[in-house]
Amino acid sequence: MLMPGMKEGTEFLLRVLKDGKRICIYGDYDVDGVCGTSLLVLFLRAAARFLDSRSEIDYYIPSRIEEGYGLNRGAIQNIKDNGADVIVTVDCGSVSPSEAAYAREIGLDILITDHHDTDPDRLPDCVLINPKIVTEDGGYPFDKLAGAGVAFKLCSALIARMEADQSDALRDLRSYLNNMLDFVGTATIADVMPLVDENRTFVKYGGALLWKGTRLAFNVLLTSAGIDPAKLKVRDVAFSISPRINALGRLGDASEAVEFFLSDDENRIREIAGHMEKLNAERRKIQDECYRECMELIRSEQDEDGRGMKILLLKPSNSHEGVAGIVAGKIRDATGLPCAVLTETQDDKEILKGSVRSAGRLDVISLLRKHGDLFERFGGHAAAAGFTINYKNESILREALSAEISEMLSVEPDLLKDAKEAELEIDISDVTTALAEAIDGLAPFGVGNPKPALELRVPADKISGIRVIGQDGKHLRFAVGGIPFIFFGGAGTRFSDERTIRIVGCPEINEWNGQRNIQFAVIQVDVL
Repeated sequence: MLMPGMKEGTEFLLRVLKDGKRICIYGDYDVDGVCGTSLLVLFLRAAARFLDSRSEIDYYIPSRIEEGYGLNRGAIQNIKDNGADVIVTVDCGSVSPSEAAYAREIGLDILITDHHDTDPDRLPDCVLINPKIVTEDGGYPFDKLAGAGVAFKLCSALIARMEADQSDALRDLRSYLNNMLDFVGTATIADVMPLVDENRTFVKYGGALLWKGTRLAFNVLLTSAGIDPAKLKVRDVAFSISPRINALGRLGDASEAVEFFLSDDENRIREIAGHMEKLNAERRKIQDECYRECMELIRSEQDEDGRGMKILLLKPSNSHEGVAGIVAGKIRDATGLPCAVLTETQDDKEILKGSVRSAGRLDVISLLRKHGDLFERFGGHAAAAGFTINYKNESILREALSAEISEMLSVEPDLLKDAKEAELEIDISDVTTALAEAIDGLAPFGVGNPKPALELRVPADKISGIRVIGQDGKHLRFAVGGIPFIFFGGAGTRFSDERTIRIVGCPEINEWNGQRNIQFAVIQVDVL
């Protein structure tokens, strides 16, 4: 109840349910939006049964390609025409004041739940629940929740308002909500939220539900991805589960992903999982082609302009907005520079859509906000953002952002660099199963709570068994003192003879064919 808008939001929802109004949950097309929408639909249907309400709860996910992110008037009109009385958003709406006003104009009540940055001068004129909002009475103690996390908080607060009746049914409703932490944990990881504070709890207990296999849809998804639930890690959710859910929103219809989680029909669940798998393979192909062209564009621009670029704005000919964000992130990782990948819109060739990924400590949404007059629309987070812009403003934006970042770098030269300083120097004799197991006690690891970075200094002649591994030949394996070291993405590393090698990483347990062995996961190698 400390979250601004929560008191008004729960009063509103309770009244709507008691009045038997028809509710449409309006979500986003990414994992966070899909999981938050699924959670809210399932919970409100259960709450309606508990209250003996006539309310029907449906959902709407906009098309990434045809409608874009957030609320839009066409969708709002369709929702009205289909008989809804109320819209409740998940993971969107904070930057849609005109659309929220339109909903009210045509007779729809609207409640916005979101977690994206807001513009204090352009807030929607309706009940708005967002942990990033700060009022005269203060703000919510933790403002890094995912959209699904905010939806969970809304449901929890709704139960709290109903607790005057301490019935078994209400306890069952709370238990039902807690059993949907698999949605919240998955969304928190997928949306790259810091795994600290409440998020760490969400991922810890959400992960336990995935491990136990409490939801058929997730079980099918894990099987499709070839993941043993008992060995599930945060990286499996981030790099195997999330891309499959996202594939529907990127290249298909994200509403199908919500159906996937709401369905009780095992055959239909397996059918959708197969569709996810097919689209995810197609997504990888399109993504790889787009990435290669973008890297060629970078090389040609460097040849013409030197190597003084501070931000990359790339417009490849074969881009697809469904993969633009992924490609921007991969280019950021490869170059160390913030990157925006631009794509033409289908219905208006003069309007470009951009997906941005930050580098280092650069806050890209604050940067875009300084030049907000150049955009048709924009929004996002410090690390990732999106915008639409007239093509005539593209070069103006490029110059403005480059000048802005250059000025920032003159004050803070390391702004775009990811710090990889070790927290402790250890000896090879310290790399033990006991240490790896102790470190595992700090899990779940991820953004905001990375594995400890431990440093080893090893004479080059003590390193043996060096070989490139992986189907794409991008990874490196070697040994020190009989212990295997794995360096993902480190195939280009060279060890100089008669020099000391600084290795930064963390020991971990490798489980394979029923065997548990110690290995060292490397994140950086330096020749001293």
